[in-house]
Amino acid sequence: MLKKLQTLFNTPENNNTPSSSDVKLAAATLMFEMIRSDGRIDEVELDQMRALLESQMGIAKEDTEELVNQARSSAEDAISLQGFTREICERWDNDQRFQLIENLWLLALADKTIDANERHLVRKIAGLLYMTDRQINMAKESAKQQLAQKY
Repeated sequence: MLKKLQTLFNTPENNNTPSSSDVKLAAATLMFEMIRSDGRIDEVELDQMRALLESQMGIAKEDTEELVNQARSSAEDAISLQGFTREICERWDNDQRFQLIENLWLLALADKTIDANERHLVRKIAGLLYMTDRQINMAKESAKQQLAQKY
């Protein structure tokens, strides 16, 4: 399956540096963590995740489900979030990390309620990504506005 993901993102198999697929998988894993943080996995949240992966990470529609499944597996096997956030910090600038926090808020808001566990997880991930409280709140407000415009 790893070979298929490497092919999916056109990365060399023997490259020891973090690849684009590594960082996308790390971000997708954090997104899946958000989805399951309230104790249930809602289809509306999964649909939102698929849409975000396609529109913001450039994942082809036909490859999205495999990335979601890989993220689910990574999330279930993970002991800590630090490996994922370290990968992202090494590869993404502040604006890209802000976008990820905004995406996490969009996922938390997809079912129209923000659970205390979701709120805690966003803050935890944001801290690991070196985001400020101001950025966290800006991302939340931006997510709320996006959803308000959508509905």
